[in-house]
Amino acid sequence: MYETGTVDTGTDLPSPYIVMELVYGTSLEELRGFTCRRIIEIGKQICDALAYAHNQGFVHRDLKPGNVLVEKHGFQYFVKLMDFGLARPRGAENLPTESNLAGTIFYLAPEVIAGQPADVSSDLYALGAMLYEMITGRVPFSDFIDDQAILTQHLEEPVAPPSQSRGDLPPALEAIIMRLLEKNPKDRFTSAQEVRQALERVKALPGLDSRSGNLPQVEIDFRVHEQKIVQVSKLLETGRFVTILNESETLLLATATQLANQFPDGVWLVELESISDPASVLPAAASILCVPENSKRARAVSLIECLREKHMLLLLNQCDHLLGACAQLAETILRACPEVYILATSQRPLGLSIEKCYREPVG
Repeated sequence: MYETGTVDTGTDLPSPYIVMELVYGTSLEELRGFTCRRIIEIGKQICDALAYAHNQGFVHRDLKPGNVLVEKHGFQYFVKLMDFGLARPRGAENLPTESNLAGTIFYLAPEVIAGQPADVSSDLYALGAMLYEMITGRVPFSDFIDDQAILTQHLEEPVAPPSQSRGDLPPALEAIIMRLLEKNPKDRFTSAQEVRQALERVKALPGLDSRSGNLPQVEIDFRVHEQKIVQVSKLLETGRFVTILNESETLLLATATQLANQFPDGVWLVELESISDPASVLPAAASILCVPENSKRARAVSLIECLREKHMLLLLNQCDHLLGACAQLAETILRACPEVYILATSQRPLGLSIEKCYREPVG
């Protein structure tokens, strides 16, 4: 809260008010298609908020995607934990006007369903259910529409491992989720901070946060291109696919160099000037991105499987003579890989609906 006070409304008693932050975000409930890295980052930030609340002696009691707002600043996501209307001091009984099952049934911990007061461990169970949902696209117990059947599953049924729905899930991340969803509170983590530390260790595993790329080191006077870089970067932040018209390789490399730290999986440059056959565009990109060939699988499928969990910037330089093939490649990647951004150069737009164009002044 930024401020509290009262306002004279002309009645015997003044009306109290509070001033809070205005959050321009989207509910986690409305978002889909996160990479494992992004899920870890969001989970860590939720843990930070929970740890603070728990350290003040309160439990949230209604942790769910609808109460988490996600703001995007640049290429990063920031989390706000909302709606403490059901929050209570740790171990406190429900208010007389409340149901014994205050909260949302898909995220209720077994001990709360059994009638025990909510505590840190019940918030952590709800966190586990949210992470499970972000990974699989569904809550742990969603096979029934009957409330009582769902509550019974929380109490008695084991949780199906999320890797059954998502094969690329790191085993260490699955282990965290399964521990959070243990029936016995004593078998879960002891604090939100402990969960955060576990998520941080998963992020540090090889292959999940390894910065790489093939961006060349070139001498560029960034002061000359500063305003252009800012404009191109803003377009890319909001659209994921930008074409710099007039084929300015210098602006392409300058922008990519300035943004390199935003992409944990690096910046990758595909030079297309020497390619004449449109059918060679996809293999060229796959080769640059170190996608192995598999005779039993289409190259495009292998490329998508390789990039689906990547947070990276792909540069397609000089697309003008290969517009159709470059457009097809970009559309394939953007549709299936939610954290891949593409910056291209060409004399003409590639023609995709998602494409944003920056026309660099000539001369």
